Amino acid sequence: MPVTLRLEGAEELVARLARSPRTVAAEQQRAMLASLLLIEGDARRNVRHDTRRLMNSITHQIEGRGTRLVGRVGPSVRYGLYAERGSRPHWPPVAALAGWARRHGVSPYAVQRSIARRGTRARPFLVPAFLRNAERILRLFAQAGVRVTASLGDTR
Repeated sequence: MPVTLRLEGAEELVARLARSPRTVAAEQQRAMLASLLLIEGDARRNVRHDTRRLMNSITHQIEGRGTRLVGRVGPSVRYGLYAERGSRPHWPPVAALAGWARRHGVSPYAVQRSIARRGTRARPFLVPAFLRNAERILRLFAQAGVRVTASLGDTR
């Protein structure tokens, strides 16, 4: 006894599958941007600031295309890494300390000597911002996957 199968709607499915790489890329871009903005906002709120230069330098960047995206959040000022991680003892230039020392009423040479003896303490702001938002970021990408899947089944 022969069995006859008839597939209906195959053309629509083929068309949706052909569009799926663009849909995946767009949804990933959307989820990545939302994720970076969450981290950037949290980092800006929680970074210690004296002149707000470090806070104002925190930005985001997306590199890559399609499904190969890399998102970065961080400060553009050089000392951002040292604020995040601290530093080992070293002799910083007095000129770099003069403004801070003046605003805080201390000698820049005393600050220089202190850094030479003890280094600087870490004051993390980026890693905690990522960790605080990790679950939300996972949800954003999961929701992007749901939207991609829904677009494959959408018969509009």
